[in-house]
Amino acid sequence: MNADGPFADDRPRYQQVAEVLRARIAEGLHPPGTQLPTESDICAEFEVSRHTAREALRRLVDAGLIQRRQGSGSLVIAREAQQGYAHTMRSLDELFQYAADTTLRVLATGRPLPGPDVADDIGTADEGEWVAIEGLRLETGTQAPICFSLIFVNADFADVVTEIAQIRGAIYRRIEQRFGVEVAEVEQMIRVDKLPPEAARALGQRGRAMGVRVTRRYLDAAGRVIIVSINWHPADRFRYGMRMRREGARPGRG
Repeated sequence: MNADGPFADDRPRYQQVAEVLRARIAEGLHPPGTQLPTESDICAEFEVSRHTAREALRRLVDAGLIQRRQGSGSLVIAREAQQGYAHTMRSLDELFQYAADTTLRVLATGRPLPGPDVADDIGTADEGEWVAIEGLRLETGTQAPICFSLIFVNADFADVVTEIAQIRGAIYRRIEQRFGVEVAEVEQMIRVDKLPPEAARALGQRGRAMGVRVTRRYLDAAGRVIIVSINWHPADRFRYGMRMRREGARPGRG
């Protein structure tokens, strides 16, 4: 095989591996009730890293096709993906502009073990250590609170946390510049949830008010998770817009 392994297109490798495994499950090569190949087997077959294999398997978990338990491998539980909502962002321009137009007020930093309520967003325990940043994102002009943020930075890039107060714009962009890595994809998931007590206090909400939880996972081309940000917005102040354009469409005239 060539240096790029068995893949011919330029999509992230974990996405390609996940699609091959998904197809095999759909075709009955790995029927429900059986085990998928181990991470080591996937690494060997596709010539990818453990980060890539792990992220590919995580895609199958999110699709409702497999269950994973530490020490027990990956159990196939369905042939077809379960329907759900997950928006994958393909352009970082607007996300970077959003960060540039707002201010992150850091409330606390540390290195806690992620709790069970956020562990699934980050990945399995063997992903490594994380540096946590707790903050409040504000409108730059009015300083009005937009959301409460809990940001987990992969410990490989922990030094960037010491600069967090001076960073203007997106944290991921600073990591790219300083460490020479590149964010290949950002996954964004949105759901309605109760505001955690610390988020409710920071946002001036009473009790266990409802909010909108926006989770973003920033991955490099090998499937390594660089940053995970979990942002809680007050439900009555949240808006989400998206513009879609048909590929190949010609600009209008007149």
